[in-house]
Amino acid sequence: MPTPTCPKCGKVFTKDSSITRHLSQPQTSCHSSVRDIVDILDFTDVVPPQRSLNLPQNSDASVGMGFGVGGDSQFDGQAGDSMDTNLDGDLAGNSPPTHEEWYEGAAKCYSQDGITFLDLFDADEHADYRKENLFYPFASREEWEVTDFLLRSALSMAAINNFLQLSMIKRLQLSFNNAKDLRSRAEMLPKGPSWKCQLIPSLHGTKSPIRLFWRDPVECLESLFSNPLFHDQLDFIPRRVYKTAARLLRVYSEWLTGDAAWSIQDQLPQGAMVLGTVLSSDKTNVTTMTGARVAHPLLLGLANIRMRTRTKLLSKAFMLAALLPIPQYLHPNQRMRGMLEDRLIHKCLSIVLQPLMKAAELGIMMSDPVGNIRHCFTPLAAYIVDTPEACMLACVRGKTSPFTLASYLQFGDNFRHPTRTRAITLEQLASVDVDPNDLEAFFAACAEFRLNGVFTPFWKNWRFGDPAIFLTPEALHHWHKQFYDHNVQWCLVVLGAVEFDFRISILQPVTGYRHFSNGISKLKQVTGRVHHDIQRYIVGLIAGAAPRRFVVAIRALMDVRYLAQSPSPDDSVLASINRSLAIFHDHKDVIMTLGARMGMKRVIENWHIPKLELMQSITASMSQVGALIQWSTDATEHAHVSKIKDPARHTNNNNYDPQICCHLDRAEKLRRFAIATTLKSLPADPDLEELCEHEGDGDWDEDEDEEESSEPMDPRSALLEELNHTWTSSNYFGKIRMLAARRDEIPQAHPPRTFLAGSTAIHLNSNPTRTGLKINEVADQFNIPDLQYVLSDFLQRDARNGDGAFGVGVPRRSLIDRPLNIPFERVQIWHTVRLQQVCLHDPSVVLPVQTMHASPARVGWPKG
Repeated sequence: MPTPTCPKCGKVFTKDSSITRHLSQPQTSCHSSVRDIVDILDFTDVVPPQRSLNLPQNSDASVGMGFGVGGDSQFDGQAGDSMDTNLDGDLAGNSPPTHEEWYEGAAKCYSQDGITFLDLFDADEHADYRKENLFYPFASREEWEVTDFLLRSALSMAAINNFLQLSMIKRLQLSFNNAKDLRSRAEMLPKGPSWKCQLIPSLHGTKSPIRLFWRDPVECLESLFSNPLFHDQLDFIPRRVYKTAARLLRVYSEWLTGDAAWSIQDQLPQGAMVLGTVLSSDKTNVTTMTGARVAHPLLLGLANIRMRTRTKLLSKAFMLAALLPIPQYLHPNQRMRGMLEDRLIHKCLSIVLQPLMKAAELGIMMSDPVGNIRHCFTPLAAYIVDTPEACMLACVRGKTSPFTLASYLQFGDNFRHPTRTRAITLEQLASVDVDPNDLEAFFAACAEFRLNGVFTPFWKNWRFGDPAIFLTPEALHHWHKQFYDHNVQWCLVVLGAVEFDFRISILQPVTGYRHFSNGISKLKQVTGRVHHDIQRYIVGLIAGAAPRRFVVAIRALMDVRYLAQSPSPDDSVLASINRSLAIFHDHKDVIMTLGARMGMKRVIENWHIPKLELMQSITASMSQVGALIQWSTDATEHAHVSKIKDPARHTNNNNYDPQICCHLDRAEKLRRFAIATTLKSLPADPDLEELCEHEGDGDWDEDEDEEESSEPMDPRSALLEELNHTWTSSNYFGKIRMLAARRDEIPQAHPPRTFLAGSTAIHLNSNPTRTGLKINEVADQFNIPDLQYVLSDFLQRDARNGDGAFGVGVPRRSLIDRPLNIPFERVQIWHTVRLQQVCLHDPSVVLPVQTMHASPARVGWPKG
């Protein structure tokens, strides 16, 4: 057996695990060699026991498959967020469901000696001082809380100085007395991935030097992978999920359930782990009203983080990896300037993402949240972009599909054209026998293949990087924006703007949804939320007023959008999407017949709609990368606010990029320090223990926004919610189960205020809106003339059937001839009731509570 030796410095060790520990030390010069490992099997031939995180055992596996015991386990995360998590727990005999097929031999653990988040905190240069004072360089926890508040606020340095000069603040005897000293102390906190600035040379003139601000994407990925707050939100092993044990219907949800992850795992060494990289880039305005300054952020995320956490806006599951330059080229031809900008983006992406490309080729040792070291490969799982950016990344010009070989003349076809694969694009580029530096000639030569003039795509040297896979249909732009830009405009033409506005204006207002009292034809600014609200009414609005075949076509597209948003579509859903698309294409001729496809001045008689063609790729993309709703730009565009717009407001409005980087660096230090100090002070922190183990008090008031589960929450999960200022949604179904379990143990003095009607949970506030009203008064105020007879019938049937269920909205029987039998004269009235349902696509997901109001008739509301 060869002597264990460090591959970088040649140092000899007595055992294999010592090499891994040596390579993982951040202070040693050999730390960088982790990125140069070719064959991990040279380091160890044994599988050490792993620390457990409540994972199912796979009795057929021969290597570690997650945070398990005995090296044969994987997160039991497929049941949702309700799973119990215990770092020290030992789980045996908990096999995965028979309808899930796990990839054997993936995600092997090679050592327990990895560097965790808290290990990095303890390895900081000021760690010795924190043995006595955990909050060093601050004097106490209270001083740290003041610092955290001031530096996270929107206060300027002058405002902070004024605040610190207040007499009451001076009595706190803080160790700093001005904003400059405060920021200098914040710079002493443990840092995350550091920023770099690189000048990009160019053969073509620009108005200013081209500067690229970026940081190592592997370090960013390591930061996300080892984040203790995501400890129970990570998946490790590709799997195939089926609807039933017969394995007839495949289900696609997380990225690791798709065919792409399974195919990549097939091509990796035994025991390797697939660590999917998620990228997103889009230009965003930095200034408002004036200045016209634009930034081009590149965000990086981890596909192994479950979609419900990754897509949550405040989970901070995306990090800013680079600020791509937006130069102003001096070339006189506008098309050539656009081509040069596209080439620059690909060049900058190649520079920034080079470490990830190397890790995808050779592998890299990474530590998970509990210190298990794994051999990780970093393929590009998804690149979340809008349509123009997708075309730029796929190296095709406008009016061309980035997913298929279709051009604008074929966008209306009722079938999917051949996929534009990586090999096809590279072959087309290789066939262009023109010097790329001859811009006009090269651009003209690319016209034959409808390429945009980029001759070296960033994904060319990225193993497993295929635009046909990592570019996906996107919900916000490809579905919702297409709905308003096309479907709504067709309806306005067919019905007429006046009729359409009238129909939507007289709809009953619904709490939580926008009511368009003035119609929609003259809306100026339309957001994604407005798109959603209009989609709820569109089919009902046009039914009866538009020709039947037109309604069928609109309904078919609405079915496609609704089904495509499923978080766990199966093969039957994919088949339904394809059927709905076929129905639309069978009926789309009526849209042309009615002249509904209108331009600014005349009728458009073609189907040159790029987003219509992109719909043909929905099902193909789902089978590769999982549910498409997780790749929506909702989360990434919202991240532009916290990553770009808010930091820009803290600058002096000059030279934005370096100041944005400094602000983000400081904000990340504050967040990391808050996480580390909170976790380290957890056992002695009664407030956090109360937060983590709080149980509902059973008394739900009208103003209550949160319902805690009776199950104790893991401290890190509770901290994630606390740091993100998120609230746990009320779960009335859980409340009903709890009341049913206690019904025999604790007799109830009053009827329950939370009960189930079919598949809907109903909750009443503790205090009625009105009390002591006579039944006749209620009947008059609410215009319910037969209220007494209905109550009498209800009470008589309740006496016969006990806990029998009563339908809501069912036809009433004739009750006039029946004698009244009501043992009371006065009743209590609730004007507000809360309703809750479960997700149609996934019954394990409880939807947010909806509030329903019912008030008697009054001025302005003749019907109540």
